[in-house]
Amino acid sequence: MKIHESPVSYNTPLRDAQVKLMAQWCRKLQALWDDAHTAFGLEANWIERECVQDFFLTAEACGFVCKEWGVMEGLSNAVVQWNGVPGGADVKWLRYFIHSLILHDKKAVENNMAYMESMTFEMGKKQGYADLAAALEAQLPT
Repeated sequence: MKIHESPVSYNTPLRDAQVKLMAQWCRKLQALWDDAHTAFGLEANWIERECVQDFFLTAEACGFVCKEWGVMEGLSNAVVQWNGVPGGADVKWLRYFIHSLILHDKKAVENNMAYMESMTFEMGKKQGYADLAAALEAQLPT
């Protein structure tokens, strides 16, 4: 069996376990923010945290980082003006949004801009990870 290095396609279906694990990591990330955000200093310190890096890895392992997508247009505005997950958001939207957060921050790190504009940092301020976790769990079959 061959191990692939590239992310999956957005056409690859997600399994219940992948969605549950992603929701758990969203909750962990929100807890990290809630418990210790004053200790970060700069946003770059946030991205460098082991829990944040584990969140990135989990998103990729669970199929939330997809090879065909770039960063969602208007991501910065969506995060800055965050008022919860938009009504009618489905698994595809949630997947694309999480993908975009991660891709944006990875590019910011590569370009030495992480200290200026971390979208994953901003989502913590808005209690956005708790919203994402609830929205992901709502997508699961009952």
